[in-house]
Amino acid sequence: MNTEKLTSFEQISESYLGKEPTELFAEHGKSFYFASMVFKKQRLERIAILYRLCRFIDDCADELPEQESDRAISEILKDLDDPSRETRVNQKVAQVEQWGVKRDFVRELVIGAQFDAKGGEIKTTADLMIYCYRVAGVVGLMMCPMIGVSSRAAYPHAIDLGIGMQLTNICRDILEDAGRERSYLPHEMLKRAGLSIEDLKPGATPEVVKALVKRCLDEADRYYTSGYEGLAFIPLRPRFVILLAGEVYRHIGVKIRKHDYQVLSGRTFLSKPAKFWVALKTLVKVASPWFWVSKAHVASLHSSIQSLPGTNR
Repeated sequence: MNTEKLTSFEQISESYLGKEPTELFAEHGKSFYFASMVFKKQRLERIAILYRLCRFIDDCADELPEQESDRAISEILKDLDDPSRETRVNQKVAQVEQWGVKRDFVRELVIGAQFDAKGGEIKTTADLMIYCYRVAGVVGLMMCPMIGVSSRAAYPHAIDLGIGMQLTNICRDILEDAGRERSYLPHEMLKRAGLSIEDLKPGATPEVVKALVKRCLDEADRYYTSGYEGLAFIPLRPRFVILLAGEVYRHIGVKIRKHDYQVLSGRTFLSKPAKFWVALKTLVKVASPWFWVSKAHVASLHSSIQSLPGTNR
């Protein structure tokens, strides 16, 4: 799907919400679709419908002209605040609500998208955690009922897997984001390192940038670990799929480390053969104790987001 020519809320609504969701899922969600090939048909279709809604929200913020993006986000928020509005968005939200997805979580995702659309600044580490929760952690929360998770004790772990994946994304996309005058590395972190966004330009990666990327990936690993420690809450078949999705993403970070954190030399990605190799290695992890028995969540991981929906214990 080519969204470059979509210039209005109406056009993007038709392009996403008016079309078959599985095709969109396969085209845009390559890493997760790779992991989801082992889902049963009905479950995959439901996840594809949720993915379509999330992708629609994201692209309303990222792909539309600024004025139209503001209008789109505003209209979506009105719909979420008033379920009685008879709109296509409310129809799709109601569809996933019947499978257990909370409207509050969808709203948090929209707030995260709005933050991006308005060029919000990540000033502190706390800002980064809130952002990661809103654009990725809530996706973990929305996925819980879709894959058969019923225990609220799983929620913090689901959030953390999403955060780990988003931190990996941030490290992967540093060069691309800087080209758009954006940085998701906290400004306070850049300032302490004597850097600005202008220093994140194509070429060899300075040692100080490598240190920041290493720190970010180390933090991502903490959240991956917490995410995996909640896998036992998930029924067995989707449990492996979620682990595989996490490992495919985590290995983007592994590859960044292997290439000496050269994030300013180009975007890091995994080829299809590499993903299959990750899948084979993931089979070994099924023998890990945490795959079968959950661990208590480390509360300090949520110190910055503890007041947000789905994080209360």
